[in-house]
Amino acid sequence: MPADTMLLVGLGVAAIVVVWLVFSVLRKVSGVLLLIALAAGAYTLWSNPDLLRALLDNLGLR
Repeated sequence: MPADTMLLVGLGVAAIVVVWLVFSVLRKVSGVLLLIALAAGAYTLWSNPDLLRALLDNLGLR
């Protein structure tokens, strides 16, 4: 059965659009996860002064 050229072009365009959408969603999700991790780390340091002091000592900032 011969392949229809327009069908193959349409499938190729659809595949490119799907891949683009998946990667754009993954980029946004990874950005949100990074912000959540930074906020959790900041809250942990804020609520635990001993841990903050130890971190600053290890970094040589205190």
